[in-house]
Amino acid sequence: MEWIILILWLMIINGGLGGQYILNWMGNQKEFVGDKEVGVTPGIMTWWREVSKLAWALIAVIIEIIKGKELKYLWPGILSMITIIICAFTGVIENIGFFYLPRYYSPHIFAPYVNVYLAFLPFFGKFLFNAEIRKEHWIGVFLVVAGLTIPHVPVMLGVSHDPKAVLDINAIIWIIIINCCLCSQQVLNNKTVQTALKGVGPNALVVWREIWKMVFISLAIVIFPIVGNMLNVNLPEKVAAKDFETRIVKKLQDADNPKHLEVLQSYYTKTGDNYVIAKNLSDKQKESIKESFKKAEFHRFFALFDGSIIPNNWWPILFVVAAGLTGYIYSFGFFKLSKFAAHYWVPYTNVYLALLPLIMFLFGKNVTSYQIIGAVVTTLGLMVGVLDVSKNKVEEIEKK
Repeated sequence: MEWIILILWLMIINGGLGGQYILNWMGNQKEFVGDKEVGVTPGIMTWWREVSKLAWALIAVIIEIIKGKELKYLWPGILSMITIIICAFTGVIENIGFFYLPRYYSPHIFAPYVNVYLAFLPFFGKFLFNAEIRKEHWIGVFLVVAGLTIPHVPVMLGVSHDPKAVLDINAIIWIIIINCCLCSQQVLNNKTVQTALKGVGPNALVVWREIWKMVFISLAIVIFPIVGNMLNVNLPEKVAAKDFETRIVKKLQDADNPKHLEVLQSYYTKTGDNYVIAKNLSDKQKESIKESFKKAEFHRFFALFDGSIIPNNWWPILFVVAAGLTGYIYSFGFFKLSKFAAHYWVPYTNVYLALLPLIMFLFGKNVTSYQIIGAVVTTLGLMVGVLDVSKNKVEEIEKK
């Protein structure tokens, strides 16, 4: 019976995670949000997602209380709370990245890369729980590296390729950050469950995690715009001509913002390899420049947190709220299964990676056979380390 429950939860988590990628992507695509500018930054999307997840988790806890659960079982204890706070902090960072990447890339392009950390979970399992590292894990690492390399074979051979299929430096930085955040969360989820007081269930842990995530993301969307304004990040003295002519102009043209484009073209003059700001500008002119650069998402870090929580376009928020529901479901599942050492079961939560290219093909994306093969090989690599489970029974980690 324990194995049946385990398999059912793995299927649910796969559905929740796969659905999350697709919903996040749809909420960042013009054609799915009323065929107009998305107009919602990753930070604001993260805020609404956490509101949704917290609401669903609170509903679940209220139902538990109505059924007779004692309030004392909602407090996990100070040690467990510390791990929850750390998980919440890294979770907010990870979620911002998950709303940034779908703006520029299809999920089947970047999703396999944000899960590279799974290949290293056995080594963390060895360090934290003295779990055995077996030959299957080494085979898995080889398959993961091979699977991530296969989609880039056309580039290596010099064959023409889709530019959007190649990750730029910003995407690579976010992928590294997300890997670190996800890895820490998988390990700390084990510690959260391991150190929680007796009788504290997954719903209580999810609620506390979402409360702290709301604290962190709310502080971020208040503090960072203030800091950015103090540093005048959207009032640069000069901008590289390449960035100005491609990234900034293209962004404003795509967003159909001719007024903001005219402002920047009026107050910046090309000098050599740069566009230089005009001299003796009034405060009003400077404010209009700042607003225009904000619309162009010029400073990519501070642009993550710009905007109001009450957006002009509510369609992206509907996708985000739906993603919050799937997020609650898989978070509950992760805490439910975290009584087992993470590296034994987490690889199976990523079977959806092999299906994403086929799903995105149905959405009309340019999916190559190399990408499909790469996703399948990567998924096999993430799973192969637990294929000899009959010889290594999955047992609950020791409660401390």
